Amino acid sequence: MTERRLKNINSISGHSGAIYDVIYNQSFLYTSSADRYVVKWDAKTGEQTNFAVKLEESAYNIAFSETFNILAVGTNNGGIHVIDTEKRAEVRLLKQHKSAIFALTNNPLKNHFYSGDKDGMLCVWNAQNFELLITLPFNCGKIREISIDEKGDHMVICGQDGYIRILETSFFNVIHEFKAHNDGVNCALFDEEVLFTGGKDAYIHKWNWKKEAKLASVPAHNYAIYDLEFINNKENLVSVSFDKSIKLWNKADVSIIERIEFKNKGHRHTVNRLAKINENKIATISDDRLLKIWELTD
Repeated sequence: MTERRLKNINSISGHSGAIYDVIYNQSFLYTSSADRYVVKWDAKTGEQTNFAVKLEESAYNIAFSETFNILAVGTNNGGIHVIDTEKRAEVRLLKQHKSAIFALTNNPLKNHFYSGDKDGMLCVWNAQNFELLITLPFNCGKIREISIDEKGDHMVICGQDGYIRILETSFFNVIHEFKAHNDGVNCALFDEEVLFTGGKDAYIHKWNWKKEAKLASVPAHNYAIYDLEFINNKENLVSVSFDKSIKLWNKADVSIIERIEFKNKGHRHTVNRLAKINENKIATISDDRLLKIWELTD
């Protein structure tokens, strides 16, 4: 059987600075940029909608609660802007963090937002009223990503110290903590009892996180891996990197299927994040100011 490949079907411009984050929700993509704008795009046409937010600082991370139509935007000064997308108005400005926000995640199954900053501080927020539920200092350096499992019962904190910390999301106790990468951990992705992690060391590791056992280790990129996502009903794994490339993997054995670079319609600069649109489509964003849409083809 021929393995499927990723084809670029749209390349969208509009930001005037590097794009730092991208999320997908109900036919729309939201992006945050060094140009201080958060912009909403039609994922099918690539057209910019009439929703855009201008901030006084660069927006590093964004997260969306579909339940409450709330967009949370984390900035480089530690503020979190809470925006009602129906009213198109900022309803709160949260100032609990004292350093830049590098991780922001919505857990729709618990109605939580999780935020992590440059100093290793984790905050848990009620997604409905943004009451601060708990603050946990991990002193792990920069928290680069907070990922949740399929049931919303666990979260993993990716720390600059190379450790991953897995918490349950009822009382926020750390139930597993182990060294995952020689340098910082930048991203993680749950697959039931399996966890994939991507590091500053350019490796993808595959773990049984409940046993804290490494199942596979792959030198995946030339430089730091910034994001991981499943596609094709979890048959494939996609990674993006500081080395400017996008890679498509066979998930089962973490074997490479395809490497996409600038010469084959990839990005010109660092690829910062990716978002899953559906089982056959993803979006990637880059320091080259472009948002690109990719589709799996036979």
